[in-house]
Amino acid sequence: MKKLLAMVLSGIGVLAAGAASAACLMIVIDEPEMPKEMIER
Repeated sequence: MKKLLAMVLSGIGVLAAGAASAACLMIVIDEPEMPKEMIER
């Protein structure tokens, strides 16, 4: 029973990590240009 629970939780963790990294990649690609005032602080 514990082994099954561990497998399910690790599977959810792997999916969550994959979704988070894919979302992060999309955010980096879609990032708008930053105003120069913010860069030159």
